[in-house]
Amino acid sequence: GYGKNNEPIYSYLLTYAIAVGFILIAELNMIAPIISNFFLCSYALINFSCFHASATNSPGWRPSFRYYNKWASLFCAVISVVIMFLLMWWAALITIGIVGFLLAYTLYKKPAVNWGSSVQAGSYNMALSYCVGLNEVDDHIKNYRPQCLVLTGPPNFRPALVDFVGTVTKNHSLMVCGNVLIGPQKEKASEICSSGHIKWLSKRKIKSFHTSVAADDLRSGTQTLMQAVGLGRMKPNVLVMGFKRNWQSDHLQNVESYIGVIYDSFDFNYGVCMMRMKQGLNISRMMQAHVDSSAVVAPQASTIFQLEQGKKTIDIYWLFDDGGLTLLIPYLLTRKKRWRNCKVRVFVGGQINRMDEERK
Repeated sequence: GYGKNNEPIYSYLLTYAIAVGFILIAELNMIAPIISNFFLCSYALINFSCFHASATNSPGWRPSFRYYNKWASLFCAVISVVIMFLLMWWAALITIGIVGFLLAYTLYKKPAVNWGSSVQAGSYNMALSYCVGLNEVDDHIKNYRPQCLVLTGPPNFRPALVDFVGTVTKNHSLMVCGNVLIGPQKEKASEICSSGHIKWLSKRKIKSFHTSVAADDLRSGTQTLMQAVGLGRMKPNVLVMGFKRNWQSDHLQNVESYIGVIYDSFDFNYGVCMMRMKQGLNISRMMQAHVDSSAVVAPQASTIFQLEQGKKTIDIYWLFDDGGLTLLIPYLLTRKKRWRNCKVRVFVGGQINRMDEERK
């Protein structure tokens, strides 16, 4: 658009050109069926929109007409389409094709406009219905999925951690990025309500939720996340966190809080995954640095899991009593395109002459 009001100048010109084109035909008998088809198509769409808004029980749809009925709207929509084909079937097909093209173009361009459409209400109803329906599904080993609660802090500070877990859970299971804000809740309220992290995840094409909590320390904040995050059966069962690199030099209280998070995870029946990288996971300092030799590492560390992994080896040091998560995660990785050529190598501890006995 142009100007202060963002006027769609090109749309005005297109509408003008179409109107002039029909006028220049100068044959009313030829124009009437075509124009009538477009009018009938608009009536059909309006009636169907009314029906769909009523069917999705959207609170924002409140028709004031006393004799309104959603089935009458659906009936009128169907009748409009039938009349279109009775008038001129080929013109009806052209009209539907043009409308379909405009719809497909709008979906492709994804304009930054909040329509508040009934489709959004329908998506909400469907998601809510399926989530409630999952409560009747019993847990079974065949249906187990690693649903991950990832302690990312601000996700853009630990992109490698987000990318790695996102690769494991993409199109398979739930991923929630958790951010524990240390400090009083009143001071952190604006950051908790911010949607910037969700936009960053969407831009990076990570299928994940994000939630923030304010707490006095990391441990109490993580306890809150593990107890509250989730909806019915869609609840995390694996806690993913970064390795504490400065555990030898940090304050004893911080180290105890970090270890306490691991103990709390087991108490809440969570599996625990810890990720460690040579360059470190947190690139916030590199992002803030203006002139620093280490800043060169930031792009490499932040995009390492977005690249093709090639013919590398995934080493697994497997314990028999770990529940199988150690084997499941590498398997899910190798199903992805970037990890498809990687070789999985499993190391099992024990004595060779007692292997059969230990397997039992």
